[in-house]
Amino acid sequence: MCVSCANDRHIVRGFGGPVGYSATKAALNALTVKLAQEVSGDLKVNAVCPGWVRTRMGGAGATRTVEKGAETIVWLATLNADGPNGGFFVTRSRFRGDLRRRVPYSGSTMIRLRRATMSHGLKKIFPIGWVVFLVASSGATALAQTDRADRHRVPAEFMSYRGADWLERAERVEQEEPDRVLDMMNLSPGDVVADVGCGSGYYARRMAPRVAPGGTVFCEDIQPEMLQIMRDRVREEGLTNVEAILGTPTDPQLPAGEIDWVIIADVYHEMSDPEPMLAGIRRALAPTGRVALLEYRVEDGSGDQIKADHVMSARQVVFEWQAAGFELEALHEFLPSQHLFFFQVAGGDRQDPVLADYDLFDALNARLIEIEARGSDDESVSLRIRRTGTEPILITSPVGMYFQASNGKRDMIARRDGWVILDEEGWQEWSIRTVGRQRDRDLPTSNDELMVRPPSIAPAVEAVLYQLQVGIYTVGNSPTLYPPRTHVVEQAAVWIADADESYRGMESEIVGPRVPPQYATAFALVFVEQAGIDVTTRRVWDDRQTIFRGLRDQGLNIWYQLQTQ
Repeated sequence: MCVSCANDRHIVRGFGGPVGYSATKAALNALTVKLAQEVSGDLKVNAVCPGWVRTRMGGAGATRTVEKGAETIVWLATLNADGPNGGFFVTRSRFRGDLRRRVPYSGSTMIRLRRATMSHGLKKIFPIGWVVFLVASSGATALAQTDRADRHRVPAEFMSYRGADWLERAERVEQEEPDRVLDMMNLSPGDVVADVGCGSGYYARRMAPRVAPGGTVFCEDIQPEMLQIMRDRVREEGLTNVEAILGTPTDPQLPAGEIDWVIIADVYHEMSDPEPMLAGIRRALAPTGRVALLEYRVEDGSGDQIKADHVMSARQVVFEWQAAGFELEALHEFLPSQHLFFFQVAGGDRQDPVLADYDLFDALNARLIEIEARGSDDESVSLRIRRTGTEPILITSPVGMYFQASNGKRDMIARRDGWVILDEEGWQEWSIRTVGRQRDRDLPTSNDELMVRPPSIAPAVEAVLYQLQVGIYTVGNSPTLYPPRTHVVEQAAVWIADADESYRGMESEIVGPRVPPQYATAFALVFVEQAGIDVTTRRVWDDRQTIFRGLRDQGLNIWYQLQTQ
């Protein structure tokens, strides 16, 4: 057994990290692909990310036990003859497929060789009959692994304490309206509250006077340096009821059953292992305790100024929190770019009526709502919706929802998760951000009726649009944020995936700010391929040299090189 390890939880972007570190990750993944291409018969070559493991190198704060880290390695080492080859695995049930296509984060490579016929070159490296493991681990890979297939997202890298000054920016008062948020929480003297992922204590320091006298604010963070910054600011402001708690990525370490309110502001998307963290928060809440959660919105594009992996849809948040044993009490949308959720423990002592939430199509089938989908413009479909009952409800719609014009005009498909709160009697207006599926038809007008169908009508397009919504593509072992999330890129992706359109057929129609046709098409190709569609079989691939000629984006060019090897 040969083991090579490198551990740095702050380096997650492969080619974007230090040259030596990045090169080794790229080399190991390239070796995996090369060996998979050369082997035959009973021989299997796969890559695995064991995650952030609690070893001497990984540290006590790591999210996985040694046994858990070894689980996938052991499974791959004991594959049957018909097992996968040339794949990347985060857990034994995740990320099956071509390493070149779907590597999530800089990870590790495990190569398993069984007795079989090998090329002359491989014989020089690995004697027949050896079982060889090459392992290189990045602590940051833990960010990509816990039940990712259920969450449908990759947690973001957490903010370093070096960025603490940004948390105190003057614009934040206008952007987040912290005093209004705290007013809605209705804090009282004597309350015990917690700021999870407190950073510099931006919210904690505002809560402290509200719960005094007799109340306590627990400030939790996983970085000792950030807690020290918080302590310094608390001392400067003369606050005496704030206590620091050093948590871990899997446990906030809050006192059990004592917390009246937990606030999590712009942090949940960074939790590398949210399931045990939410379990810890649930244990910490008093019987009537509640949680205030702020997350940047993805649905209407208002959060697009933030990194792509820092925005979340209401649909995704509610899905994850319900699975963790919480109920949605309320969803407030008065902030310019953020959702404000109030959650409470499911089945506990409720403070207020719980806001029931339904998938659009479940609500239609149960006859809880009525909906009228009318015409569209270039980027949205107009709907009218109303509830049939009297209780307020939250309706969410998934990306990929399909609108088919009844008069044969152009069909549309939702490109963002959508949501609407039905808290009034009568019809309410609802706009769904969409792209056209067929380019040879006119847009439906306001007088055209549209048939509404679930996203399963076009699963391939749904997958592509979701990848674009998430906004992260991977090249080799390098995750890259996708900043120009514009309509033209999404449109080009739909044309490629659905209509199998050529580049020459799209070029004149791909116009948008800061996105020339070449770049728009190149980005679209990456996301179409990442959604599981073989782009080399699409018509657009015939013009690949024209598309990628002269592009300065390193990630796009490396992706292109990998596809053409």
